[in-house]
Amino acid sequence: MERTYEIVTGIMAAFAILYVLLEVFLNLNDIEEDTSNIILLQASQKRLYFIPFALGAILGHLFLGTTNTDFQLSDSIYPVIILFGFATLSIALTYFLNFKKPIWFLSLLLVLGLAYGHLFWSMNFPP
Repeated sequence: MERTYEIVTGIMAAFAILYVLLEVFLNLNDIEEDTSNIILLQASQKRLYFIPFALGAILGHLFLGTTNTDFQLSDSIYPVIILFGFATLSIALTYFLNFKKPIWFLSLLLVLGLAYGHLFWSMNFPP
């Protein structure tokens, strides 16, 4: 178990370093508006509006998290399945509701995702 922790931590640290290096490269090249945050914003405004909700849920899961067991689902896989279901449903809905999403709508999705990750996908529930 201890070895798995080290492997996962190493992989996550490597991804973080690669991401920072990619952002530095994208900021220094001659192409305008090609950083990942601009690309994610544009994708969220077009069809992938589940991205702010998913990012909020991940942030709530990792950095917040309630200890109140009233919000705990019976199995820890259910919050992930619900998040995947929401992403799938939102992708399907974009074919019927094709509109440019304003910043307030994307911000609301981010806050709702943060609440979802904090309440239902908490890492702080007792075992």
